[in-house]
Amino acid sequence: MDRKLSPVQESATKPVPLEPPVFIINLPDDPESSLAESKFKKTVSTLVKVYPRIDEARANVRTHSRPGSKTRFEVEVLIVTPRRRFEFVEEGWDLLNVFDRISDKLKGLMTKPVEKTSYKSYPPRAEFAQATE
Repeated sequence: MDRKLSPVQESATKPVPLEPPVFIINLPDDPESSLAESKFKKTVSTLVKVYPRIDEARANVRTHSRPGSKTRFEVEVLIVTPRRRFEFVEEGWDLLNVFDRISDKLKGLMTKPVEKTSYKSYPPRAEFAQATE
């Protein structure tokens, strides 16, 4: 008997690609740019361990330069998964430092957030007063 799968089941049975598509847009032609690119790709590949279905990882590099001054970099990162979108924006004077901070933020996605104690776990004052009497 040939059963038809729902779209959700079909997507669950598809093999997960090992390397998600990583795009870096407007990366300048510097020696440190290749380091920044490899750092971003490596961080995204480690992120696949937690979010195995990354549809797209994109970094858009914008440069702001004035004559006679240093170049300021602004990097916008978008990570798209089937359930969520993660967006980060970092800026700075050094491209490697900007990508370092972005990789720190991406690695922060791999850890579980600290749970805050909810007040629901504590009994209301009236119930607490009755229990101690």
